Amino acid sequence: MPQKAGGLVGDSVLRLRVFVSADPPEGEDARAVRVVQAAAARFPGEVDIAVAPLGSDEAVALGLSVSPTVVEGDTVLSVGGQLSAGRLKRYLEAQLGHAGLAAESASKE
Repeated sequence: MPQKAGGLVGDSVLRLRVFVSADPPEGEDARAVRVVQAAAARFPGEVDIAVAPLGSDEAVALGLSVSPTVVEGDTVLSVGGQLSAGRLKRYLEAQLGHAGLAAESASKE
């Protein structure tokens, strides 16, 4: 499906891309993929995940040179590991319009 502004695919699916240096992902790359998958699992049918090589045309076009890098639309969410599951979850809640969940999550941390 073509990507729309803001990383939306189709009418209401947010597209996250994880750029990694090896296939299959290892070490920090694998950890980033697991964090993204776990966060996306909280929003069934609303988040699409793609894992792509760091040397892909898309990564080069975005100017990416460090893995793992997590991108939504043209927004880089994380570079080089250390992706916070809580921060990603709050970001997804806000982007998907789950304002009540985002406020509740922020008050718990």
